[in-house]
Parts: sequence; C-alpha cells; structure tokens
Amino acid sequence: MKLGFVGAGRVGSTSAFTCALNLDVDEIALVDIAEDLAVGEAMDISHACAGIDRYPKIRGGSDFSLLKGSDVIVVTAGLARKPGMSRLDLATKNAGIIRDVASKISENSPESKIIVVTNPMDIMTYIMWKETGKAREEVFGMGNLLDSSRLKERLNAFGVRKIKKAWIIGEHGDSMFILWSQAEFEGEVERDKILEETRRVAMEVIKRKGATIFGPAISIYRMVNAVLNDTNEEIPTSVVLKGEYGIEDVSVGVPAILGKSGVVRVVEYDLSEDELNSLRKSAEILKNRLKELGY
Repeated sequence: MKLGFVGAGRVGSTSAFTCALNLDVDEIALVDIAEDLAVGEAMDISHACAGIDRYPKIRGGSDFSLLKGSDVIVVTAGLARKPGMSRLDLATKNAGIIRDVASKISENSPESKIIVVTNPMDIMTYIMWKETGKAREEVFGMGNLLDSSRLKERLNAFGVRKIKKAWIIGEHGDSMFILWSQAEFEGEVERDKILEETRRVAMEVIKRKGATIFGPAISIYRMVNAVLNDTNEEIPTSVVLKGEYGIEDVSVGVPAILGKSGVVRVVEYDLSEDELNSLRKSAEILKNRLKELGY
C-alpha cells in the first residue's frame, strides 16, 4: 500500500509520521513546492521508522510523479489560517493552489482516493472534486472528525463520561453544530456553552502555538486507516451531496461510511428540524462562497 501527501508542512509531515508509525504501508511520498523540506521530512520519518524496525520506502520532493500508484493522497497544501482569520477568509488564495494540485494529481495518480485538509476544507473539497472530475466517493474532506474530537475533549472536561458518540457536522467552520439527536454519553451539559467552546478552541491553539497539528494528524490517520484497511467505519466527513438531507452540489460534513472505495455511503439520520435547518444553513453558506469563486 502507498500513501501520498501533498504538503510537507507541519500538518502534512506530522500526518505522514503518524501514518508511518501506525499503518502497514509499503511506501510514502511527500510532495511540496519546498523540495528540501519534503526531502528532509521524508528522511527524518524514515529514521524514526527504523527505530521501531519499520522500513517503508519514504521519498520526498517537488515532483508530483512521486505520487504515482498512491492508494490515498492527503492534501494539506495551502496557506495556513492566522489569528483573527476565519477558514472562509482563506478561500480565494487556496482555491488557486487546489486547482493546480488537482491537475497534477489527475496527471500523475488519477486512480487515488483524495482526502482534502486544506482550509476552508469543505470548499476546497468541492473544488478538488470538480477539478479532478472524479466520482464523489473518491474525494472527501477531513474536518468534522477533528471538530468532533474537540467536542469530546470539551465534554470530558465538563464531566461527561462514557462518550460513545459525539459528532459535529455541517461546515468545518463557524456554522458547525452538534448532532445532539445521535449523541451517546452519560451526563448533562449546557449545550450552547459546549458548542461555543468547540467552535473557538481551534483559534485558541493557533493563538498559542501558531497552528493546530496533532489533532488534525490523528484525524487524518483515522480516515486513511478506514480506507486502506476497509474498516467501513462511520465518520463525520465532508462529501459532495446528491440529494441527501435535501442538499445537492456542495460538499458539507455529514455522517458517512468510509472504506476501500472511499465514501461507501452517506448515512441519513432522521434529524430534528433544528438540526436539518442548521445543516442546510451550512450548505447555503458554502454554496454562496463557491459562487463567489466561480463554481
């Protein structure tokens, strides 16, 4: 099995490192416009793997041909969010980067499944899908799984225990919301306060250390694992909808089964009226931004 990473910055390299330590892969390729960075990260990860007697072939560089034969490609390339910026503020600049990446992936590894991480993630996922012309099952985004991890951490901090299911869905951004109708845990919490803290906690990390790194890396690993090992795990995932929940032609976070084929299926729950309205509101926000970008 082979993994490709487009973007060898802190999120991309940490994700590659996490996958190298936890997955039985034969090869990993890191591609970045900064060639020395990609080569150096590949070397460093190789040394780490050797320390635990793992020897996958790990290569780095700026040439997209390194991605050939990848089962899954993770795309983190793009400008990072700065303090005070929303994810949507990044849309215009990162859209151009994603168009270029989509073209080069299509040329060099058209059979790969693609996991998009670049922000604003839902919008970049849609652009990646549109520009590659791939089936919607093969292009999906990582965001709500990370949001849900943050939700779980906050719930635990407020005394909630035995958390079996606690999901954020909708936009990976300001209009995200908690899927309370499907939540499974023990304890009571102030719902508005938990949502507010979950929405703002990423910016707290960015203010203090410049970027979120380890949380995204674990979420990426979980999604890659679901595809490579065909786990059919249910994960909140950004996917282009085709009528599910009454939404079409936009990528937004919903519960989905991930497996070898990518998105095996979108899971349609019987949402409350408020939840359905919130999901459609997220979709509308994203559609409007896509229109501004020419989609």
